[in-house]
Amino acid sequence: MVEPGYWGPVVRWAASQGSYPSAVISAADPVDRGTGRLVHLPDAPFLVGDLDPPSVLAGRVTGPVLVDNDVNWAARAEHRAGRARGVDDFVYLHLGEGLGCAVVNDGAVRRGHRGLVGEIAHLCTYGPDGEAMAFTEVFAALGLRRPSSTAIDVPALRELLAGHGERAERIRAALARAVCGVLSAAVSLADPRMIVIGGAWGPDPAMIAAVEKHFQRTPRPVPVTAATLSSPELSAARVRAVEELRSLVVRTARPAPDQGT
Repeated sequence: MVEPGYWGPVVRWAASQGSYPSAVISAADPVDRGTGRLVHLPDAPFLVGDLDPPSVLAGRVTGPVLVDNDVNWAARAEHRAGRARGVDDFVYLHLGEGLGCAVVNDGAVRRGHRGLVGEIAHLCTYGPDGEAMAFTEVFAALGLRRPSSTAIDVPALRELLAGHGERAERIRAALARAVCGVLSAAVSLADPRMIVIGGAWGPDPAMIAAVEKHFQRTPRPVPVTAATLSSPELSAARVRAVEELRSLVVRTARPAPDQGT
């Protein structure tokens, strides 16, 4: 992923050679930091198996293939140009068809031993009736999954967030409790300065208001804000791709021949 304009000719030149000097990939699944392979976790809504992007691209990319989870890329974008600009310690919570989290400490995304930091789907939180259950199971209990899938039914959920009936209020409250259980765990472990919530339904004003209301009652509340960047995961991956390309051009540039006087 690279920006158009100045770098366009370089990209076209690389393509004409039959290969690219590097690749940067944003994946909607967990990524093993040692191999770049996608990791198949239970109940993941986007099932592509153990896809191995570096191996798949080996014949077309001569240099490094950098692969990371899309939520980690989104957090980098928020840190660079979004609500977390200038904030070196924050948690980015992604609430969309899938569930994800990125932890940024000292300005860097923390990835962990295998690269699975922030895989929160199975984190234990509050269920609709107050019982403990995995975060992903909350949506099954509320009837907010797509048929025959673990993916969250975003249109149905957003319709409920905008509703005013008893069921809508009950589901908003249940979701806010579940989200706050996840945020409390994140605050306890990561000690962030703020929480940024992104994704397809996370930044919804009704959702943010409900989460803020519940989160203020917890022992260690921190400010909660909605993400505002459009396609932040692609934006951050594009920036990194341009940086990689620029570095390659600088490293391989040859000095102009001496023309004499």
